[in-house]
Amino acid sequence: MSLATFTPDQLRAIDKALGWVPETHQMAPPGDWNYWLFVAGRGAGKTDAGAHYVTRHVSGPACLDGPVPHRVAIAAPTLGDARMTCVKGDSGLLGHDPSARFVLMDGEVHWENGSTGRIFGAYTPEDIERWRGPQHCLVWADELAAWRYLDECWDMMRLGLRLGKKPRAIVTTTGKPRKGLKALMTRPDAVVTRATTNDNPHLVQEVRVALYDLYRGTRLERQELGGEIVENVEGALWKNDLIIREQPPRHYVDGELVPATRRIVVAIDPAVTSRADSDETGIVVAAMGADGYAYVLADESLRGSPNQWASAAVRAYHRWKADRVIAEANNGGDMVATVIGTVDNTVPVKLVHASQGKRTRAEPVVAKYEQGRVRHPIPLPGLEEQMMSWDPARDADSPDRVDALVWAITELMLSNPWAGSSEMSGIA
Repeated sequence: MSLATFTPDQLRAIDKALGWVPETHQMAPPGDWNYWLFVAGRGAGKTDAGAHYVTRHVSGPACLDGPVPHRVAIAAPTLGDARMTCVKGDSGLLGHDPSARFVLMDGEVHWENGSTGRIFGAYTPEDIERWRGPQHCLVWADELAAWRYLDECWDMMRLGLRLGKKPRAIVTTTGKPRKGLKALMTRPDAVVTRATTNDNPHLVQEVRVALYDLYRGTRLERQELGGEIVENVEGALWKNDLIIREQPPRHYVDGELVPATRRIVVAIDPAVTSRADSDETGIVVAAMGADGYAYVLADESLRGSPNQWASAAVRAYHRWKADRVIAEANNGGDMVATVIGTVDNTVPVKLVHASQGKRTRAEPVVAKYEQGRVRHPIPLPGLEEQMMSWDPARDADSPDRVDALVWAITELMLSNPWAGSSEMSGIA
C-alpha cells in the first residue's frame, strides 16, 4: 500500500492530523504518477508543499519492512540550502513536524517512527558522488532548476530511487529553461502543477508588493513570479543558467560581519544626453571576493540628469566603500570625471579606453560566467533582463547596464585587456 492508493478523504484526514492543510495549488495531484513537479513563482508556497508531502509520506503506510519504514532524500542546490531551507526553514520539515529532529553530524532528519531523511546538494563534484549508494523510497528535489550539476545528480539519484513498491520523486522549483527540467516535465509518468506568487493568500502583502515592484515589466516577471519557463533568447551571449545566486564570504570588521572582498568598483556607462527620453545610465557595483570570485552587488542604473546619475554613483561608492569609479573614456568619460568631481571631488575616477567592439569586450566576461566565477548574491532583474536578451548580432548597441557590468568585471578579473587607462580625482 502507498499514498497513491489513498482516497481524497483519507489524505485530508492525514492532513488534519498533521495540523497543516495545503492550498489547492499545493496539493499533490491524484493518480499513479512517478514524478510530481510543482513549478511556481516565488512565495507561492513551494517549500511548504514539499515539506508537507514528505511529512505526509513518512506518516503514511510503510514502504520498507523493519525499524526504518521510509528512507527519504532531501535535495537542494547546495547542502546548506537543504539544511537551512528544506529542513530547518520556517516552511521546512521541522516546522511541519516539530517531533522530528535533525542530526547535523549525519546530515539526516529522524522521525519518531524511525523514518530517516538524508540531505543532498548538487553544487560540487563531491555532491554528485554522495548520491552513489544511498537508496530511497521518496526524493524531494527543491529548486531543481538551480542545481549546478542537475543532470549528473539527477541521474545518480534515479539509480537509488528504488525502495518500496512505489518509489516517487517530487520537485518544487521556480521554472528555468534547463534541459533536464523540461525533459522531466514532458515524461508520461510526470504530473506538473503550476502556480503564481499571487496564488498564495498567506504571503505577507508587503512582500508581495516588493516582489512585483522588483520584477515588473521584465521577462523575468513571468519566470520568477508567474511560474513560467522563459526560454533563452536565441543569440544572446548570457543564458539563464549562468546566473549563480551565492553570497560572498564574510568576516568581522570592528565587530560587524561584512563581505570579505579584495576590491570593489562602481562602473558607469553614462547616457549621452540628459533628455527625459534619453538612455539609462548604467551603474553597476561589483566586488572581487577574498575567495577569488567576482560578486555583482548592486545595480543602481537610472534615467536622469548628469547630476542625478553622478550623485547615485557617489552614493554607491561610499555605501559599498569602493576603491574607485570606472568609466569609459570613449563615451563621455571625461565628462563623467568632471560631473562626479562636482558632487564629491574625493572620489577617484578611472577612465578606460575601448579599442574593441562591444561583443568582443563582453565575450571574456561571459566566459567568466560560464566558468562559474561570477555570482549575483541578490536578484538584479533590470540588469539580468538585459544580459539575457541582448543579441549582439541583432542589437548593434549593448544595453547600458550590460556595458557597466562588462567594465566592472573586466576591471576586477581580466587585467584590462583593452587599450590603456588613466586615473583622475576631482575636477579635471
